Formats: sequence, C-alpha cells, structure tokens
Amino acid sequence: MDFRKKYNIGLTLETNLYEFEVFLKNYSPYIRSVYFSMPLGKRAHTRSKTALQFMLPHKISLFWKMLYLLKEYGVESELLFNTLMIDRGIVERARALLDEKKYEVDSVCFLDGYYDLITEFFPEKEYIYSFNNGLRTRAQIDGIIDKRRVDKFVLASNFIRDNETFSHINERGKKVYLILNNSCSFNCATCNNTASLCGETFEKNLKTYSVEYLFALQSVFPDEIEKGLVDAKLVDCFKISNRSSNLKFAANALDSYINGDVKKFLKKDKNNFAIWGRAGFFWKYYHKMDLDKIVEFKKEILKTDIEIK
Repeated sequence: MDFRKKYNIGLTLETNLYEFEVFLKNYSPYIRSVYFSMPLGKRAHTRSKTALQFMLPHKISLFWKMLYLLKEYGVESELLFNTLMIDRGIVERARALLDEKKYEVDSVCFLDGYYDLITEFFPEKEYIYSFNNGLRTRAQIDGIIDKRRVDKFVLASNFIRDNETFSHINERGKKVYLILNNSCSFNCATCNNTASLCGETFEKNLKTYSVEYLFALQSVFPDEIEKGLVDAKLVDCFKISNRSSNLKFAANALDSYINGDVKKFLKKDKNNFAIWGRAGFFWKYYHKMDLDKIVEFKKEILKTDIEIK
C-alpha cells in the first residue's frame, strides 16, 4: 500500500532543530501536512503544556524555525483554531504574526463558531472542519456542507471504520481526514474540549465492557487498513494524535502504520499501546492490557481475522 503523503501529524516542541530535520529527512515522503497552534497566549491552546512552552523565548524561536523547515521539505502546514476561547483578537493577531514572519499556511482547521473569522482573515485556504466540532451523524455532516465552504472533515470516534460515510463525503466533493489513534469512546455525546466528560463516558463503559474490548473497539491497528476495514482509498489523509509527545512517538506511530508493526513496539514498552489508541483514560491500563484478548475482540467486532505482526 502506498502511504506517501498520506499522514497528518502534530508539531511537537519536545525536540530540537537538529532532531526535527533528521525526522523530516526520514519521514517527509509520508507526511502530507503538520498541524499546530500558534504562540498567542493560553486561550489558543487546549494543552497547558504547549501554552507553557510558548512562554519560553527559545521555544518560540524553535517553532518558527521548524515551520520554515516544513517548507524546505515540501510538507504543508495546518493552522489550528480548535479551542473554545478563541476571539477576533486572537485570529487577527495570528494573521498579523504570520505576515510579519512572511509565512503562509496551507490550511486552517477550526471550530464552527469561528467560520466567519477564518474566511475573513484566511481567505482562499483549505478549510478543515475540526474533530472538536463533535460531529456524530452523516446528517450533521451534510448540514455543514450545505452551509459552509469546508474542504475536509476530521473524523474519528464512531466514524473510524465508517467507509460508507467516507464514500458519501467523497461523493459530495469533500475529503476525509481520519484520526487513527485518539481512541475516543464511540458513545461520547460530543467533543467540547472537556476532558472530564471523556473520562466519565469511559468509566461508565468499563462497567459493561473490559478495557481490552474498549481498546479493540476504539483503536485502529495497521492490519485494519491493510484489509480495507478502514478504506485508505476513501481517506484523503490519516491524522496522528501526537502533539503532547516527543518525535520518537511520532516516528513510532508512522513506522507502525506504514510497515504494519505492532508486537515489536509492545515488547519494548506496553505504554506503546498509545501508538494505536492514546486517549488519556487508557494510560493507567496499558501495563495490564492483553494484546491477545484485544485481537480476539477485534475479530469479534469486525467479524474477520486480524493479523498482528
């Protein structure tokens, strides 16, 4: 399977410029784009860790150098406005700062409430409808297509293996970005950046299902793509959740999905379960999760054999 320019990953500041360039030399053939938020204050970030890093001048300097390297290696850049506290001032400052740095992004990923601001300050960009908008039905997607100029939809959760919905979006002239490893609960009511709601849903599910069953349901292993259970032809780009981790995690995730490896990563560290499902509520269970049980549950859920190498 050809995975060239098939992945969308997050920009992590847990590195230095040399390491980042080595990473790009190795993986830029597979990376379509890199998503990031800008140094615009705490309200521009969902992760306090990233906000704190951007309070350090050397991290801000590193950030811009990394963005310029993306251009050199032919990797597109995706600017995020997907947190709840964005206002006109933040979007305006983002535009001004990019102009000052003479840097143009290729696409903008946003929450629905910011649509008018995005079209005003970032016209003629690719518009990506954030997963954080909480779409759960095909009818909701159609409603957005009917009223917004949106080019791509970021999907996950109950959509992770919904090839029919992927096909429907393609037929309507739009594209799909699919998050492979955020492992959100299928029955979570919405996504509004509220971590407590995610955890509550997961804990309720644990009262009915084992942690291995939930991981089997909510994660994507490489063989699921190889067998077409997640149809790569219908997905424009596979999105990897990695921003709060280091470059090694991003490299491991890319290696796993490109080469189909699973067991070798778990032999090194059971925390590597995060490669295929990294929602925060799973972390405390990784050390006791049983891969064989997960595989058996996947066979039951997917009604087909799953090969793990």
